[in-house]
Amino acid sequence: MPPARTATAPARRWLAALLLASAAATPGHAEDFKEFSSQGLPRSQGIVVRVSHPPQWRKVPLDDEMAIAELRGPHGGLTGILQIGRGRQRNDIETLCKPDRARTMLAQVSANNQDARVTDVMARTHQGRPAYEIRYERNDAPDHMVVRSMVVCLKDSQLVVSCAGAGGAKAAVTGIEPVCSRILESLSITED
Repeated sequence: MPPARTATAPARRWLAALLLASAAATPGHAEDFKEFSSQGLPRSQGIVVRVSHPPQWRKVPLDDEMAIAELRGPHGGLTGILQIGRGRQRNDIETLCKPDRARTMLAQVSANNQDARVTDVMARTHQGRPAYEIRYERNDAPDHMVVRSMVVCLKDSQLVVSCAGAGGAKAAVTGIEPVCSRILESLSITED
């Protein structure tokens, strides 16, 4: 073997080992997530919602009549929260899903939660359906929360999938962002 290759072989092995160690240490890799399906759950008639989440997040009892499911679990020093809810069936869903509706939703989030500060709202599409993404923070001392929600317009209702991190330190709750990105990117909806 030429001397140049001999000198780089240990470097390649070291780099490969470093990459493997880095991948194993990075939270939120696909193999660390498991899928949740709403199939058969109340309020999911006519739709199936699939979303991946950290495996240590577990279903908790619901206290919201609009909810399909809520999962909670630890993420570092935070509590991770995944909520899936569905609005009431409406005949005017096309009006509710126009792109300028995103601004209206921003006002509603702030009005409904006095301790909320909306940081971003944007209209987009999800699987060809009109959708909105809303990001906001809540400061309900001593707890802080960062929330990222996707509102997807279905045929006759809206689906809301929210991912949040809650904790005592405002700076720490932003650590949930990579997990929430993975969760919302994994969102898949099937409608009858």
